[in-house]
Amino acid sequence: MAADIAVSAALALVEKVTSFVNKICKSPSYVREALKKARTCLERMDAYLTTSQTRIDQGNQVQLQARVKQVRDVVHYIEDALDEFTIQVPHHSQYTHWYSGMTHCAAHSTAYWKASYRLSSEIEDIITNKIGFLRELDGLTQEGQPTSSTSQQHGGTLTPQVLEDDEIVGFDVPKQKLIEQLMKGDPKCLTISIVGPGGSGKTTIMRNVYDTKKVQRNFNCRAWIDVLRPLNLENVLRTMLSSFDPKGKRQEPEGTINCLIEKLRLLLQKKKFLVVLDNVWCNEDLESIVNALPNGSPGSKILVSTRMSDVASHSSNNYIHDLSRGLSKQHARYLFCKKAFPNNNNNNCPQELEEWVEKFLNRCDGLPSAISAVGADLANKRHSPVEWKKAYESLESWGLSYRDLPSPLRSWEWSYRDLPSQLKSCFLYFSVFPEDYSIKREKLIRLWIAEGFVKRMPQSRKTMEDVAECYLDELVGRNLVSISSKETDGQVRRCRVSNLVHHFIISKPENFLCVLKANHSTTDSGTKIRRLSVQDDNITSGSAYDLNGIRTLLVFGQESSNNSRQFGNVLKHFKFLKVLDLQGAPLKKFPKGVVGLTLLRYLSLRETKIKRVPRSIKKLGFLETLDLKHTLITHLPKEICKLSYLRHLLVHRWDAASKNIQAVVVSSGNIKALQSIQKLSLIEVKKRDNRKLIKALGQLVDLRKLGLQVDLASEEDGRQLCSSIQKMKHLSMLDVRSKSGEVYLYLDHMESPPQYVQRLHLEGLLDTLPRWIPKLDSLSKIALKCSKLNARIEPLEALESLPNLMELDLVDYSKGEVLKFKAGTFKELILVSIEQFDQLREMVIENGAMPKLKKLTISKCCNLESVPKGIEGLTSLDQLCVNGMHTSFIAHLESIANRSRWKIFRRKFSGGCKIVIDGTEQRLNVS
Repeated sequence: MAADIAVSAALALVEKVTSFVNKICKSPSYVREALKKARTCLERMDAYLTTSQTRIDQGNQVQLQARVKQVRDVVHYIEDALDEFTIQVPHHSQYTHWYSGMTHCAAHSTAYWKASYRLSSEIEDIITNKIGFLRELDGLTQEGQPTSSTSQQHGGTLTPQVLEDDEIVGFDVPKQKLIEQLMKGDPKCLTISIVGPGGSGKTTIMRNVYDTKKVQRNFNCRAWIDVLRPLNLENVLRTMLSSFDPKGKRQEPEGTINCLIEKLRLLLQKKKFLVVLDNVWCNEDLESIVNALPNGSPGSKILVSTRMSDVASHSSNNYIHDLSRGLSKQHARYLFCKKAFPNNNNNNCPQELEEWVEKFLNRCDGLPSAISAVGADLANKRHSPVEWKKAYESLESWGLSYRDLPSPLRSWEWSYRDLPSQLKSCFLYFSVFPEDYSIKREKLIRLWIAEGFVKRMPQSRKTMEDVAECYLDELVGRNLVSISSKETDGQVRRCRVSNLVHHFIISKPENFLCVLKANHSTTDSGTKIRRLSVQDDNITSGSAYDLNGIRTLLVFGQESSNNSRQFGNVLKHFKFLKVLDLQGAPLKKFPKGVVGLTLLRYLSLRETKIKRVPRSIKKLGFLETLDLKHTLITHLPKEICKLSYLRHLLVHRWDAASKNIQAVVVSSGNIKALQSIQKLSLIEVKKRDNRKLIKALGQLVDLRKLGLQVDLASEEDGRQLCSSIQKMKHLSMLDVRSKSGEVYLYLDHMESPPQYVQRLHLEGLLDTLPRWIPKLDSLSKIALKCSKLNARIEPLEALESLPNLMELDLVDYSKGEVLKFKAGTFKELILVSIEQFDQLREMVIENGAMPKLKKLTISKCCNLESVPKGIEGLTSLDQLCVNGMHTSFIAHLESIANRSRWKIFRRKFSGGCKIVIDGTEQRLNVS
């Protein structure tokens, strides 16, 4: 329910406002009492909501869902009152910290006392007039307290969908491998895991293998256990004994848990057994069951299915079958046609339905249960494009309760209910993005933080960004979120939810958001909206809805916004807005209405054509993220430095002349006041401000990511910059670029560099490679550009022993004629790019160098006429890309493919490693 999410958010807001009020010694007592009442009210509603879901499943759906909606509305009333109070409290931007400014003079402010009185009156009115049912909630809560049997029943009501045996398509290989693993006579009992999202076919494969005669004959006894939540170990042990012991089928085993465990040990001591644990949700449940089992005879096995990646890896490091990728296109189409056209002997699709088959398959994302269910449903419909079009459009209006959900969506109800409230919010948030949309990890995390979803433990050293990263990893591990692309170190770069999961989220009756598309909306007109996602439509189309309480507005597509003036007029009505994302909107001016949005925490104007930011930006005292990347802005006003809550200042512009990104100047201001800042990039340090600004940066000791474009006038400037950087002990990304290609980077003055730098980008002339780089043991990616190191300097010596380096990007880095990767060096390297080495004539890869290299790119090295010597030793190489190379180099590359002495190289390329020349994949004639 989104109601419990709303309660959590409102409680957090109460705590924040209470903390502020308590700092003011002369705050009126009635406002403190109002906040106390609000907290009590919310806690009582929270207690009610924790029990209501079970009761909704068991019956009384309409009445209880209506009551849950009432609760949600009341929570929103309270939230509105608290936010209105925050808006009315005087804002004194001249103070370093927003709250410190308010607390300094709020007690003497008439506006503060008026706001306090109004808040107290509104809370009292809400409790008196809007929740007359509050006492009733307490009775409902007591009546609805779930017993252990109720909970067990609740777990049993959400029965996962199981595919029929004839629906096992495309799983021949994992099925055969699973049978082989079960038949092996391992010396001790081993665990085999199958992991994948709901509907991926885990249970079907296991049941099919479990019932195979060959497998049955291999074991003395077998047991199949459906693991329900919460785990009832006693029931699980009784079921095992009943399955293992024929007498147990006639007489239920008796005794305590310890007694049942002892019976199992005696029964299985000299037997080879197979136990199937279907749908395990956590490591604790798995360990409780496994620890109750004896080792048995050699060859005994435990087969586990789970949606949780950590459960699979915890239980069986070597025997893991991952079904999260789903079926291949070929197998998906075969299964779909088999179900949709059962009376057709060849299961062929009529030509007029080809387009719709592809659309339905795209929706199903390769999940067998979804493909089977949708196909079976279509089999009962007339096979005409008109009927299939109607069926396709009905996918967007699938039911509102679990019982109404079609089976393809029902698979995820288990996973959703198992999520803690903060993860539910994060998971539901994927619905604000269009279908098939891959969101960048860092942007998603910033949005979650701005929405208030991320809770940082008081004594924890983790930042909110770190906590949000853990949230994302958890959702990925639960197979609810898919990784679209990864960084070389395995970190998520982009992620998305599958089309079916997206529909599942949209189908939730929780009023989490309204999606506004052309001629379509997910919410009834007149509904109060808290979050609005405008997709390829105009914001003015939302006039049919109550938008006065809107907190979040994201627009997608060029049609989603008007011009700056019209859009500014619309924003005037959104006084509670906290998240505003206008990325890619056709805006040429900074919308005036934005600076009136006092509560705004997140503002993105990325990829717009705005040229300046007004000085009145200082009014956005709560702003945490300001994203101005890929705009036409060249300067930021000094008032930016008054945004003391700012965590992420992201700004750069594209320069068409240099075909490169350029930094933005921050007018001289008190940049050290940005004490909350986590990421600051890409900022230009002008000559006249060098010493002052560089020194001030040293006070931003909590900075995690720093990007600077510098014009260092002397080595002393470089020394000061190094002094400031080494104070940033938590720095993970450092990007330093010279203003001009003819300016040196004087960076060889750090004795103790930040130890946790993972990404380093240096662009500019270097006398020598800074001596502190080899000390960066955490470094995974380094880019060195326009360094033009003297030919006498060994270019790779300082880099080759970095223990975690995975990506190496060198552009115009050295003037040397030879580039040698020595034997046994760069042991973790996965990607290497060599570009614009104008004097390079020979590249050597000694045996044992770069043993894990997957991709090698060589570009614009005009004097390099032959393929690197020793390239045949790169046995892990998957792709060789060459761009703008000499014709002699290309000819040599093509000729060596047929030489017998290049046997390994030739085998690799003929077996799938790609050669890409100037963007085109080559098909070499390899015999």
